[in-house]
Amino acid sequence: MRAMLHPVRQFAARLRAASDSAECLLRFDTVPQEVVLGRAEAVAGALSEVMPGWGCRSLPGAPSEAVPVTRVTAEDSGRYSYQSWWSRAPLTDLGLAGATCGVVADLVQSYCDARPEMIGLHCGAVEVGGHLLAFTGPYRAGKTTLVTRLAAEPGVRLYCDDVLPVNPDGQGVALGVQPRLRLPLPEGVSDGFRVYVADHLTVQDRRYGYVRCDGQAPLGTQAPLAGLIVLRREASGPARLHRMRVADAVAHMIRQNIADPGETEAHYDRLAALGAQLFCATLVYSDLEEAVQVVRDLCAAPELPGSGVQIGPMLPPDPVEAETVPADLAQVFCRAEEVSAREIGQDVFLWQMAGRNFFRLNPVAGAVWALLEEPCYGHDIAETLAEVFVGTPQTMIADDLSDLLGQMCARGLVRAEG
Repeated sequence: MRAMLHPVRQFAARLRAASDSAECLLRFDTVPQEVVLGRAEAVAGALSEVMPGWGCRSLPGAPSEAVPVTRVTAEDSGRYSYQSWWSRAPLTDLGLAGATCGVVADLVQSYCDARPEMIGLHCGAVEVGGHLLAFTGPYRAGKTTLVTRLAAEPGVRLYCDDVLPVNPDGQGVALGVQPRLRLPLPEGVSDGFRVYVADHLTVQDRRYGYVRCDGQAPLGTQAPLAGLIVLRREASGPARLHRMRVADAVAHMIRQNIADPGETEAHYDRLAALGAQLFCATLVYSDLEEAVQVVRDLCAAPELPGSGVQIGPMLPPDPVEAETVPADLAQVFCRAEEVSAREIGQDVFLWQMAGRNFFRLNPVAGAVWALLEEPCYGHDIAETLAEVFVGTPQTMIADDLSDLLGQMCARGLVRAEG
């Protein structure tokens, strides 16, 4: 099935097209990555603002043949298109913050790729009371909003809102990148936090805004990872912590690792050893301010959890991760906007810009995504898969495809039409 996927590298020549006088080349002190800007000089200034320690430099000349290249081009409309080195198709009609977000994602990927000994945990991370906590969870769990709100608290240091590199010794590494919030802020956040965000917004457009935090840990700051908190946001109810099995925490880390895992068994053993050292819990919340207080109480003592912190029993699986409604294969399916595929090592991910979510695809799901390069009927996809899986009953293929497309639609990766 992997042979059905379009190799990303065949598009390298297009990314390295000869530059003209309207283009500029960016290089960075911290990563083997280059960015070509076509009439998009504002993106260079935005990158210097949101990731100040990365040594962004504008240089003459053509892009190198030896490193990944990202391209951002200003469209006639005044918006931007963004072509990632790891993606086959560009994202278009982006605002300044959206285009900047795409470049930041590529730079972080290059940072992890250049350090294969690290894992890249897709999470938000803050250091509270000397304890470095990683917050992860399902789509729209609110990790960026929570860690940005926590970073507004005195004495809290923000390590990341998207990816935390973790060394083999369990040390988390700050990337020094400002958090990016979706705008407008959701209903229910406090007036105080709204004022804080408004006062600290830097690069922004009509959909996204980066926030300068006083407690931003500089690039390269390290601290031992102390806890993994899986977020579960509900419509109502008090904020509270629940115990989590180490095995479940390790499963979350495996799913949320964006770095090349290398050999599977060694990767699992490493994450299992890391998970055994962490305080692992689920944080259920509906009110942001209550969640902040729970985290502060948790970290109030030298050892986790703080004295007097109540931790409830383990929870059943998150309903967000429950089975979804199967898709009707008589419909036409197409890729959602602002979703692009990335090949990382031997794995294929879908990257969702709106929430900066990564979804790891197995070979079958990767093949389905490739077939959705153009809108097509679900029955046509099933027929193509049947040609590959000779001997597999067509009803089984259709049922599995219906479940897969239902899951992809529920997560905003694919749209059904008609």
